[in-house]
Amino acid sequence: MTWVYLDGAYLPSAEAKVAVDDAGLLYGRGLFETFRARRGVVYLLERHFDRLEAGASTLDIVLPQTLADLRAAVRTLTERCELEDARVRLTLTAGSASGRPSLLIQARAATDYPQRLYEHGISALVARVRRNETSPLARVKSLNYLDSLLAREQARRAGLDEALFLNTSGRLADGSATNVFLVRDGKLLTPPVEDGALPGITRGAVLELARAAHIGAHEVSLTLDDLRAAEEAFLTNAVAGLLPLVSVDGAKVGTGRPGPLTRRLSELYEAAASKATKRPTPP
Repeated sequence: MTWVYLDGAYLPSAEAKVAVDDAGLLYGRGLFETFRARRGVVYLLERHFDRLEAGASTLDIVLPQTLADLRAAVRTLTERCELEDARVRLTLTAGSASGRPSLLIQARAATDYPQRLYEHGISALVARVRRNETSPLARVKSLNYLDSLLAREQARRAGLDEALFLNTSGRLADGSATNVFLVRDGKLLTPPVEDGALPGITRGAVLELARAAHIGAHEVSLTLDDLRAAEEAFLTNAVAGLLPLVSVDGAKVGTGRPGPLTRRLSELYEAAASKATKRPTPP
C-alpha cells in the first residue's frame, strides 16, 4: 500500500483528497519542494524549509507546519512506505477561501537518475521559451511549473535528458529541474539568482563545499558561449546530486565526458550527504 501525509494524517494514497475549490488546484497558487530522504533523513532539510517559508511569504500562504513537524512526517512516511532511499515531494497549496492551506507529502523509491547518467553524463538542449528573471516566481518553486514541464518534454521528444533556460536577456539561467554549473580556468561558475536561477539547495551546498576545498567558486552572469567553451559542466538538484553535462544542442561540452572537477565535487557532496543522513549507531 502507498501512503501519503496530508494535513497531519497518514492515509492510503487513494483516500487523500483536497477541496475542489483549493486555490492550488484552480490557480496554481502553491509551492512544492522535492528532496531525497535516506533512511528517513533529508540532507539540508532546514534549507528546504527556509525556502518553502520564503516562498509561502511571497505567495501570502501561512505555512501550517514547523521544521520539526516536517522532519517527523518525512521520517514516519518513508518508514510506512518501507523506503530506505526515497524521493519525497512536498506540496503546499493555498487551500480554499474558507479553509486553511493544505500540505501533502508523497514518497517513492529514488530511481529517477540511473547510474549510467553519472558515468557517461547527460545531454541537454536550450529551451525555446525564456526564463523571466524579473518575475517573483523565478525565486520560488511554484506550482505554476508549465514552462519547465513543456521544456523537459521538448528535450525528451528530442531524445535528450534536460532542457536549459536562457533568460529574457539571453543569459544562462537554469535547467527545467536543475541548476547549472560550468568550469572555466579551473574555477567553478554558476548563474546568479538575479539572472533567473532558482536558489537551489544543492546549488548552495556545492558552492560551499567547493570553497571549503579551496576551489574558486563564483556566481556570475554566463552566456551560451560560456557554456560551449567550458572545460566541463554539471547540473544539480536535491534528488540527483551532481549530474555531469556532456553535450548541449548536439555539441560537446569540454571533452564530452564527465570531468575531474565534477567527479571531485560529486564525491564531496555525496560524502557530506551520507554523513548528515547517517543514523547514529545504538550504544
